[in-house]
Amino acid sequence: MEYILSQVQVPPVATSMMGCLYGAVHTWDDTLTLTDLFGYSGHAFILNIERTLCPSGPTAWDWGAILFPLRQMLTMRRLCATHDMRSPDEMRELIWQRTVESIGAGRPAILWDLILPEFYLAYGYDLDKGEYLVQGLTAERVGGRVSCACLGKHTGKVWALFPAPHDAPNPTAARDLALRGTLHWYRWPNERDAQWTFGGEAWDVWITAMGEEEMAHNSSALSFNHVVYAECRLHAAAFLGAQGPAFAESAAAYEEVADALQALCALWPFPAPVPPLAKRRQCVEMLRRARDAEARAIAALDAALPERERPVRVG
Repeated sequence: MEYILSQVQVPPVATSMMGCLYGAVHTWDDTLTLTDLFGYSGHAFILNIERTLCPSGPTAWDWGAILFPLRQMLTMRRLCATHDMRSPDEMRELIWQRTVESIGAGRPAILWDLILPEFYLAYGYDLDKGEYLVQGLTAERVGGRVSCACLGKHTGKVWALFPAPHDAPNPTAARDLALRGTLHWYRWPNERDAQWTFGGEAWDVWITAMGEEEMAHNSSALSFNHVVYAECRLHAAAFLGAQGPAFAESAAAYEEVADALQALCALWPFPAPVPPLAKRRQCVEMLRRARDAEARAIAALDAALPERERPVRVG
């Protein structure tokens, strides 16, 4: 027996978590735009490099930090085998049960790592076959149907998100949390051998990797990063531009970041072979442009936030 939520749609975005959130939220609120979700979550502003996953460029975010501002707007329930102290198989079963309940209540669920290590929106299920009906990146490869046993099959991380309407959503509080978090993130005092490189320092890691022959050729995901972060910064500019005149300077600087990253995408599109060093040097110049424009954007954002909203400086 199948149960399907009609009129659920994931937009064609590179950032799979935001696409899935948009598809989920629109089942109860069609006023929130994709830019709103990028901005209120802080997703539009973050730049992280996970050293072991993909040291050649930014590919990952700290999901807990991103979800924190969104909790001001959504009732966001996360089930995670690691954090909930359950075995992966126990958590797969629990997530299946919760997904059936959520869809029964008219709300899709957001699942991690079903087909690729990306997010997918479960908008239905087949009880007889034990399959999720999903939308998202590469879902068409499997006809939009995946066994519930496949959850976490690439990463071993078994978890899911269950967004729901909030009784008293507070977009202003979410915005303030996201923008304060942006300044914190950018100035984070990175440790030399830490797992992550955050914020402003991540640009320099990315720039260095772009010029290294072995690093660039060993990363099949590198050109996808250009697309993801160009998308993020376009939404950063649009989100700040909608916050009023006080944020206009920061919005304009983020437009420069997005322009530089879009130029980078044109030089090295996705998917495409790794370009020769001469072209990668041009790519490096685009990254430097983006890095410098983001430094101006952060300075303008710091000046635009009222004193009470500014984070304590670190480092």
